[in-house]
Amino acid sequence: MSTAIDPWAKTLLAKAAEDEAVLAVNEIPDGPFGFHAQQAAGKLLKALLSQLGIGFDRTHDVTKLAAQVIAAGEALPVTPVGLGDLNRFAVVYRYDSIPDLEIPDRPGTIETVRLIREYVVGRIRALSGTP
Repeated sequence: MSTAIDPWAKTLLAKAAEDEAVLAVNEIPDGPFGFHAQQAAGKLLKALLSQLGIGFDRTHDVTKLAAQVIAAGEALPVTPVGLGDLNRFAVVYRYDSIPDLEIPDRPGTIETVRLIREYVVGRIRALSGTP
């Protein structure tokens, strides 16, 4: 067990919080909303991987990051919005139109990011011995 929070994990948690703050802006269009939700989820997963001492690629693929977390023996929470659904907002919809059927479920997306944060922060605290 580690005795401190990994500095890179701490930075990623702070950067994820910046992306999460954008989700609270009511006027933000769907594309940027989805993008920042995906970015927050990705940074949270990277923070946990960092705390576990596991390297990760510079990627926006949250399903790939989640697979790494699970392979490390962690169990991610069940979320209202699948992580794969967030991936399209990181790349595809940054430059393409969002089809009407793909409009993000804002409350579900916010809850998804919250659940991931809660899990990751709890695990980092447990791994680091931080209350």
